[in-house]
Amino acid sequence: MFESFGRSWDITKTSFNVIKQDKELLLFPILAGFFSIIFLIIMIFPFIITSLVNTFFGEALGTILEYVAVFILYLGFAFIATFFNVCAVYTIKKRFEGGNAGFFESLKFALSKIHLIFAWSVVSATVGLLLNILSNIAQKLGPIGSLIMGIVVSLLGGIWGIITIFVVPAMVYDNVGPLAAIKSSALTLKKTWGESLIRYVGLGLAQAIIMIGVLVIGIIVSIILMIVLPILGIIVFLGLLLFLVLIALVFSLLNTVFNTALFVYARTGTVPQGYNPEVIKSAFKQKQVKKGLF
Repeated sequence: MFESFGRSWDITKTSFNVIKQDKELLLFPILAGFFSIIFLIIMIFPFIITSLVNTFFGEALGTILEYVAVFILYLGFAFIATFFNVCAVYTIKKRFEGGNAGFFESLKFALSKIHLIFAWSVVSATVGLLLNILSNIAQKLGPIGSLIMGIVVSLLGGIWGIITIFVVPAMVYDNVGPLAAIKSSALTLKKTWGESLIRYVGLGLAQAIIMIGVLVIGIIVSIILMIVLPILGIIVFLGLLLFLVLIALVFSLLNTVFNTALFVYARTGTVPQGYNPEVIKSAFKQKQVKKGLF
C-alpha cells in the first residue's frame, strides 16, 4: 500500500512537469469552467418554463419537458468538458511525441473532431439521464427501497465513470467514435486497474491534504485580517477561494496527463518521455504489453 502511494507521488511530480512545459494546458479547464457557467445560466430559462408548464398544464407534460431539459443540460456539460479535454490530451500527446502543440493548434484539432465529441456527449448525456431517472424512481420507493436503489445508482455511476476513464485519449489517438472509444478504454483499464485506482486515492489524498492545509491557514489569516482590516480580510478570503480552484484544476490536469501516459503505454509498449519506466510498467497487471494492443 505504502509503495503504491509512493509511486503516486512520483506520478504526481512527473505529470506536473508536463504541465510546466505546456502551461497553456491550464487554459483548457479554465475555459471549460467559463463556458459551463454561461451554459448553466442559459439553461435556467428552460427549467423555469418547465416549472410553469408543470404548474399550469399538468405534471405529466412538465415531467417530460423536465427530462428533455435535463438531457440538454447533461449534453451541454458533456460537450464542453469533452471538447476542452480533447484539446488537453492532444497537447499532451504532442509533448509525449517530442513536439509542442500551440493553444490554437489544439483548438483546431478539437474542432476537427467535433462530430466524435458530439457523439460521445450524446452517449454520456443519455447515461446521465438514465441515472437521473433511476434516482427519481428511488425517491418513490420508501426509506429502505430508496436507500438500496440509491446505492445501486451510485455504484452504476461510479462504474461508468471508471470504465470511461480512457475514452478521450482513445478518441484523440485512434480517431474513433464513442462505442469503440469505450471498448478501448475498458481494455486499457483492464490492464491498469491496480495502479489507476490506487492512484486516484493517492492523488485525491494529496489534493485533500493540500486543500485542507491551505483552507485552514487561509481562514485563520482571513479572520485575523477581518478583525484588523476588514477589506483586506475579504480580499485574502477571495484569493483563497481562487487558489483552491486553481489547485483543483491542476490535480484534474495531473489525472489527464497520467491517463494519457498509461494509454500510450498500453497501445505501444513505449513509456512516454519523462516517466519512470518502472512506475508505468507497475501500473499493468501483465509485465509486458504487446505493441498493437488496440
